[in-house]
Amino acid sequence: MRDSSRERRRTGVLALNEDGEQDEGSATIMASVSGLTNTIIGAGMLALPHAYAKMGWLLGTVLLLLCAAVTNFGLYLVKLSEQRLNYRAQSFYDLTTRAMPSAVWCFDATIFIKCFGVAVSYLVICGHLLPQVVSSFAMVLFDDTVQISKLLLSKTMWVMAALAMVSPACFYRKLYQMRAIGYLNIAAVLYLLVIMLYYFMSNNARSSLSPPGEISAVLVSKDLLTSLPIMLFAYTCAQNILPVYYELQDSTVERCTTVTVVSVGSSAMVYVFVALIGYATFGANVGDNIIAMYPASSLFVCIGKLSVIALTLSSFPMQLYPCRASLINLLEYNRVVTPSSVSEEQSLQQDIDQIDPVQHHELDDRRWCVITIALMGAALLVSLLTDDLSVVLGIVGSLGSTTISFILPAILYCRIFEDEANSNMRSSAFFLGLCGGLLLVLALSVNISKLVYGA
Repeated sequence: MRDSSRERRRTGVLALNEDGEQDEGSATIMASVSGLTNTIIGAGMLALPHAYAKMGWLLGTVLLLLCAAVTNFGLYLVKLSEQRLNYRAQSFYDLTTRAMPSAVWCFDATIFIKCFGVAVSYLVICGHLLPQVVSSFAMVLFDDTVQISKLLLSKTMWVMAALAMVSPACFYRKLYQMRAIGYLNIAAVLYLLVIMLYYFMSNNARSSLSPPGEISAVLVSKDLLTSLPIMLFAYTCAQNILPVYYELQDSTVERCTTVTVVSVGSSAMVYVFVALIGYATFGANVGDNIIAMYPASSLFVCIGKLSVIALTLSSFPMQLYPCRASLINLLEYNRVVTPSSVSEEQSLQQDIDQIDPVQHHELDDRRWCVITIALMGAALLVSLLTDDLSVVLGIVGSLGSTTISFILPAILYCRIFEDEANSNMRSSAFFLGLCGGLLLVLALSVNISKLVYGA
């Protein structure tokens, strides 16, 4: 029985031990799902009802689910590429080093810029929301805001406090160590869903809301182009997918697919629920932040705003993790093994499956902490100097998210499977990359237009 238990732990089979507890393989799947879902779901979902108002509930739902399916396909391509190389990659750096070394730094720089920008946006959101929560609680408890000190309404103080609260999780070396904040994320989302459902179903509660606007099934206009990036970036998680695969016990294609399908699928269900209920409640009059549409004088809603802040804060370490990994790669803490002669190059080609082209140097605690503190300090500084990052982050997201989620998986698969030029899977990967390139141009053009001409 002891040997059988050891074998189940080695293979990661979903089973129960003699005490009726789940084996480690099941636990790692749960932790992986929690971590990946936490990477996907963020404060950006608050704008989904507004996106529905620009395209209609039917077209919006179709596009939202289509984005989920395409995201799953891109993650599947990444796993197939890793399997073809017979190599467990810890990051895109590892994978691109083996498949296309000349593009390594380009992709790492893209991941760094994208994840750093999103992390900064989370601090900005907290800096804006926390003073509002204080004012809301004052309205509930004291019927006015006169008794609130200026310090409690200071953006600087709350941004620093928010960063201090989440800082312990920022120093974790493994994604699975963040599973606790992943569960906090899920609890925050569930509370938000309860608020939305209550105000949608209760006639008394709906009477306290602003009158709803017109509801349409399909809308096609230029506003569709400005709302599409909201859905396009909603599922961005590929920057963390290889660390998730690497930490998953017995990382087979089937087990990895289970993690991605459950994570992306559950995120899609949450997105559809938030978008449909929010749009059905407020119609065309819905704002770009659904939680702000509910009464500020309600303690029920105040706690909901706190849950949104918790959701945002729990997402910060998930963005800092790949940001730090890419920075470490750019600083050359991982060294690429390159041939020094023609004979050595031939030897490397012959033994490519046995040789790891990347030598991973485990950073000591001092260097790890210095890099983490530097990134946190830079994010804090930028967030304090910026009041509105919407356009800048839109441009960063247009470049980063499409590259990470669509273009990079497609390029890697086509490069690694170049000997299968006529296969349907490779053609599908090529089409995904082509669509990603078009979406990049489209989303970037829309955001540049907003920067130049305004809303």
